[in-house]
Amino acid sequence: MLAHSNNAHKSEIAQHFSKAATSYCDHNSLQRQCAESLLQMLPQNTGVTVDAGCGPGVNTLALQQSASHYIGLDFAAGMLQQAQTEYSAGCWVQADIEALPFAPSSIDTIYANLAVQWVTDLPHTLQQLVDCLKPSGRAVLSTVMDGSLAPLGGCFQRVTGNVRHNKFIDTQQLDACLKRLHGVTWRCTQQSIAVPYQQVRDMLHDLKGIGANYTLHQTSRLTKSQLSAVETAMEAHRSGDGVLYLRWEIAFIELIKG
Repeated sequence: MLAHSNNAHKSEIAQHFSKAATSYCDHNSLQRQCAESLLQMLPQNTGVTVDAGCGPGVNTLALQQSASHYIGLDFAAGMLQQAQTEYSAGCWVQADIEALPFAPSSIDTIYANLAVQWVTDLPHTLQQLVDCLKPSGRAVLSTVMDGSLAPLGGCFQRVTGNVRHNKFIDTQQLDACLKRLHGVTWRCTQQSIAVPYQQVRDMLHDLKGIGANYTLHQTSRLTKSQLSAVETAMEAHRSGDGVLYLRWEIAFIELIKG
């Protein structure tokens, strides 16, 4: 991708997340579930800790409890402003996770919950995280994988001809990225998470409410008739207990610097 288009792409993502800053905590069920698993991967004392993609500070308190120095980092100005409003203590940095403003071997712990699926160059990003870590430092990450947003994406495909979400990395691609890293040992597990809803519109409100409704390749606005058709198609997927599930495939990654 050309640098200019990449910059425009990143700017659009940042704007979407900034707009979602005040509503984020009302719609982040998936993020909370992933955070529970990710936080358990951390040691009792995390030293100098970077919360990469900190959003409005949803994990700030949990990370501050184990950190000697907490740094909240996000590239969306609106998210950082909301985080600072909620938590005045701490260090807040506006930066791109693909261009971290930290010296090599200066960070003990990097925590990145559902952030790296937005990067342009995943191998570069992962190696950069490793390079920032001190010897024996640790990075824990979660990311969205191929197969996510089912069955909603499939219903969109049938109705509109487009799944209307970004393409996510698959297991083989992620494994190849991790094997390219040097100076690190790694572990990766994958988990399926189903988030329950009563209505399709609740799913869409959550995606918009966390800023995750941005797609790299812009699609036409969903019409009322298309939305109605998607809602009808989704009824075939309603569970026996009357619930509609939005299914996510999430990878949990641990990187430990040698």
